[in-house]
Amino acid sequence: MSLTKKITTGTAQLGRFQIIPLFYFYCILINIIIRSVLTAHSFASLDTPLVDLIQIFFIGLYNDSLFFSYFLILPVFYLAVIPKTVLNHPLHKKFTLLICFLTLIFFTFTAHSEWFFWDEFINRFNFIAVDYLVYTQEVVGNIRESYPMHWVYTSVITSSMVIFYMTRKWIFKIAQCSCTMSLKKRMVFATSFGLLPIITFFSFGAMDRTFSKNRIADQLARNGLYEAFSAFRKNELDYNQFYPTLEETAVLEIMKKQLLTSNSDLIAGNGDRLYRQINNPGPEKKHNVVLVAVESLSASFMGTFGNGYKLTPNLDELAKRSMFFSQLYATGKRTVRGLEALMLSLPPTAGYSVVKRPENENLFNLGVPFKNRGYDLKFIYGGFGYFDNMNYFFEQNGFAPIDRGSFKEEEITFSNIWGVADEDLFDKVLSESDTSYQAGKPFLSFVLTTSNHRPYTYPEGRIDIPSKTGRDGAVKYTDYSIARFLKQAESKPWFDNTIFIIVADHCASGSGKTNIPVQDYHIPMWIYAPKLIPAQTIDTLTSQIDIGPTLFGLLNFSYPSKFLGKDVLKIDPKKGQAFLGTYQNLGIYRDNVLLTLSPKQKADFVRYDRKTNKAEPIEPNPALLREGIAYYQFSSFLLSQGYLDKDF
Repeated sequence: MSLTKKITTGTAQLGRFQIIPLFYFYCILINIIIRSVLTAHSFASLDTPLVDLIQIFFIGLYNDSLFFSYFLILPVFYLAVIPKTVLNHPLHKKFTLLICFLTLIFFTFTAHSEWFFWDEFINRFNFIAVDYLVYTQEVVGNIRESYPMHWVYTSVITSSMVIFYMTRKWIFKIAQCSCTMSLKKRMVFATSFGLLPIITFFSFGAMDRTFSKNRIADQLARNGLYEAFSAFRKNELDYNQFYPTLEETAVLEIMKKQLLTSNSDLIAGNGDRLYRQINNPGPEKKHNVVLVAVESLSASFMGTFGNGYKLTPNLDELAKRSMFFSQLYATGKRTVRGLEALMLSLPPTAGYSVVKRPENENLFNLGVPFKNRGYDLKFIYGGFGYFDNMNYFFEQNGFAPIDRGSFKEEEITFSNIWGVADEDLFDKVLSESDTSYQAGKPFLSFVLTTSNHRPYTYPEGRIDIPSKTGRDGAVKYTDYSIARFLKQAESKPWFDNTIFIIVADHCASGSGKTNIPVQDYHIPMWIYAPKLIPAQTIDTLTSQIDIGPTLFGLLNFSYPSKFLGKDVLKIDPKKGQAFLGTYQNLGIYRDNVLLTLSPKQKADFVRYDRKTNKAEPIEPNPALLREGIAYYQFSSFLLSQGYLDKDF
């Protein structure tokens, strides 16, 4: 007797609900297939393959079943309420065949999507996937430009047809059966099925489950669709509820020691908010500032850090002529995290970036001290700024947004779904800088690039790597565009009085085994102003949240501050630190030790060697634990209470 015949025989008593076991079979089968493919692809990253494999597939089965308990709500409700006359009608039986095939399409398309998502992020679906559902135009366009979609569609249809054919006898038996189940009985069935997601939500399914310290093994065991819905539900986590905490008095005491420096004083009357007055001696320097946040520019792409492919010849040379920060770390793995750190000097709190949260208007940000000194503030982006809520965030915080919609037709020589080519973007920066200069106003321009992003397309003939051949070409084109921009800027009358800050928004995706793989957060930064700032290399461990305070120190600005970052040029180089985060894991890296705080009040310690990229668990460091908790608890407190507004 075949497997499907055995199953159909055993489920006949379910009557009109016989289709539920069929859908469960589809769900489990297709998830086993995609999990097997992803596991084979990442097999080299497993620590103990046999043990990991057993756990990946057994826990994976549980997670797939957990997802299915939610999936079945709609079909169970439909089958419970539909009248017998409709259910037994010949047209409805044909409709049943269509629904079975469409369900297969859904599961197989999701499996294919998971492959591409894993290839990009080494992760099951998460907040990023949720974002992609919101920004359909850019994402669909990116997928079409990046992948051979006709082959993907062909594979989805073919695999669905194969599974449909394999289960055809089961499907036709369900479609042809005559269901006479009473309303009372089917309500009992529906209630029983309906209780499953409720029970799992308030027990096993209420929190993410981890079984391995190897992040990749843990991700392989998860169900992508469940993770996506979970991410949507958990867009913000209450720190005090989910993470380790300290008494408020202890937090304040620790943060006073961390934030008060020799050139700062507490502002009276602010109690537990710890607002400070920063005093930088000497006359203020009213220089223009152009801050360029470069898409996905990992330090590992540079020859300066040992890359032998000569992808960044201009940036490697620029490092010798700039104040170059060799040990800078991003706060997250997405652009909005980089924007949050650069603008707000805030560690990465759990959940979405502030850029995408409600009530993110009129915050104390990078532009406020400049605005108070009469600067023009502009956010210049080559894509459409509604993406990731960027235009709204910058406009509501004092910047004039200039995005792709602001470009004239003749200003665009090349574009893809994410935006205009970087050289066109930089030409716009030059013209906007000219406009401010001619108006007699100093300017702060916050620039965000797009070309170093999949589908990695750019104008032909600029570099020796053809367009759309991979990340290497996009990196080299980025290098070319920045060098071209700086060369053109040299001819401008405002150049000698301008500080150029070039920094990555985050790294390209990585495949570290730990929850926060430190090497995947390492980014470069140049502060270039040949007539103003001497060339030197800064080896102090630096966080993205330190960039604003460091810039104000270079300008000798004295200002009231709510920033949690530090001027790294004024601290002991041995006392540098970096804040690293994902959507749920919050890290602080200091003295080669990474502390990771995670939900369920967990805290893990890893010793990370930056030279070898090796990480190993170590015993807890009580002092680092208390200071790490204090930083994140205090950050969440300020944010949740609305204490980060621009008023004092």
